[in-house]
Amino acid sequence: MELSIDWAYQLLKQEEVPAHIIRHSERVALVSLFLGCSLVKKGNNLDLRVLTLAALLHDVKKFSSLKTGENHALAGYKLMKGLGLERMGEIIYAHIYLKAPKPGSLISEEEIVFYADKRVMHDRIVPLRERFRDLETRYGRTLKAIIRMRLLEEMTLILERRLFKNLDITPESFLKLNDVREVRGVLEKKLEDCSDSWGSFL
Repeated sequence: MELSIDWAYQLLKQEEVPAHIIRHSERVALVSLFLGCSLVKKGNNLDLRVLTLAALLHDVKKFSSLKTGENHALAGYKLMKGLGLERMGEIIYAHIYLKAPKPGSLISEEEIVFYADKRVMHDRIVPLRERFRDLETRYGRTLKAIIRMRLLEEMTLILERRLFKNLDITPESFLKLNDVREVRGVLEKKLEDCSDSWGSFL
């Protein structure tokens, strides 16, 4: 099995993922790859292919799980494990259930996809604060839910500081990636060589 952008899109089609979820997932993959490229330049050891494909497939089971009632992160993990791609499944699972990193550990693919997902509201890249206000409006029906979301927001802000600590870019830089119209083509191109050509978007 050749792990490629084409393969990921074929799997999305096979799993009958709706267009609006694919558009969201494309932006999450774009943020993940851009951040991953930036971190690799600073010496982080990341598998950019696995990172990008896991980001593109992080919600592969979201629509079907609405019908089955299964947790979509767990269902995504099981799908990938069944395909012999457990590492990718671990990243997909962690976009909901991220474990706190050990002190001094290197940044992981799990952290990047978790963060990227929180930066994309529907199919638009937004600041974390805007994303969490939207989530609170839509899902904050109880005090417990509001408290949970605010704790998650604070955790994600701490993660943001960790991710950008040694980078020459800022979280605001990612907003310019909203200008990308043909995400699939950019993912394919940058996955082959992301060394220096992000400048046209920044």
